[in-house]
Amino acid sequence: MTRGHDNKQRVKALRVCAGALLLALLAGCASAPAPTMMAAASKSKPADPKNGDGIGGTGIFAAIPINSRGDGIGGTGVKGTITGFGSILVNGLKLEFDHTTNVESDGKPTTLDALRVGQIVEGVARTKDGKLSLATLEIQHAVTGPIGAIDHNAQTLTVLGQRVRVNLAGDRDAVAAFRTLRAGDVVSVSGLRQADGLIIATRVDEAGTEERIMLRGTAGTVGANSVRVGDLEIALAPGAAAPKAGEQVFAAGRMINGQFTPDVVLGKNPLSFDKDVTDVSLEAYAPQAAGNTGPLVIDGISITGTALPAGTALNDHIVVAGKLSGPGAIAANSITTVRTMVTINAAKGSLRPAAVRNAPERFERVAPRPNIERPQGRPDTPAAVTRPGIERPQGTFPMS
Repeated sequence: MTRGHDNKQRVKALRVCAGALLLALLAGCASAPAPTMMAAASKSKPADPKNGDGIGGTGIFAAIPINSRGDGIGGTGVKGTITGFGSILVNGLKLEFDHTTNVESDGKPTTLDALRVGQIVEGVARTKDGKLSLATLEIQHAVTGPIGAIDHNAQTLTVLGQRVRVNLAGDRDAVAAFRTLRAGDVVSVSGLRQADGLIIATRVDEAGTEERIMLRGTAGTVGANSVRVGDLEIALAPGAAAPKAGEQVFAAGRMINGQFTPDVVLGKNPLSFDKDVTDVSLEAYAPQAAGNTGPLVIDGISITGTALPAGTALNDHIVVAGKLSGPGAIAANSITTVRTMVTINAAKGSLRPAAVRNAPERFERVAPRPNIERPQGRPDTPAAVTRPGIERPQGTFPMS
């Protein structure tokens, strides 16, 4: 009687323990984070930043305040260069992402697969559990279009009237690929502008002729029927609203008979973040030297709250971190000088070796081999030699 009672008690105890264990396992599964798309992608193949597959890059580290409430309310607006992956690294911030992140490229939907080191991106990240998670992200090329002029020695080019300088840092492969580019080739340039409008390229990709032609920059002279950006006069459609002088312009369209014909011309706020954004991280080039008493304005954005670091020179590379204080205004709590980026040159010319070899080595210039008189038919072959048969004993024999 006692033994049976004891067995029942043991069974009951085991059932209770099993139930508790099951509940613990279910709770662990519910709280475990889902794997990100980049984690899956990183297992597929090793990556090389020279090939544009997005691993590596130049690190930038800046003191960026993060909303630590962890409630997902508010957000951080970020504009800068992708310098690495794992998370997306921009301005020293590690930006998490998943399938819910809305990704665009120059205003058109795209996927996370389109991201590359050296691209300029603008995004909004929400804070949760002390981490920044991207809600939106847009790839923003400075200009995409045919090369109007190129100077291989000075490493400069003009695209749609926009002056561009690359920094290949003596990389022999990148320099060789850059030398294959010619006027008329279509390229997409990622980069930020200095105060005089010069684009410092962080990435150059040779594009197809079907690529969408576009540019973004500051409106200069504005007329009744046109607006000037850099050295390009952009025609406005009849009745279209003209951007204001100093406003940021985005224009996109096609090349028709060698002329840029836009179907979209928009004047935009230099900080197009929504009203929920509180913190801002902005990569730029210093529009003036430290100690200048004039207002600090970057691409139409007014910067207050702190001055440029001592020793900062005109066109030094900086990251501004602070609070969004109004449309086109940042109350900065830090401005950090950072290293200048090296241009990633992904010109397809690097896949055309004949274009960079010396002329005598080109296959098409090798003299054809002279015709050699060859005898007709097959020469007689000796008759097959018949080997004498060998009488082999039958049966099996024990092995020694």
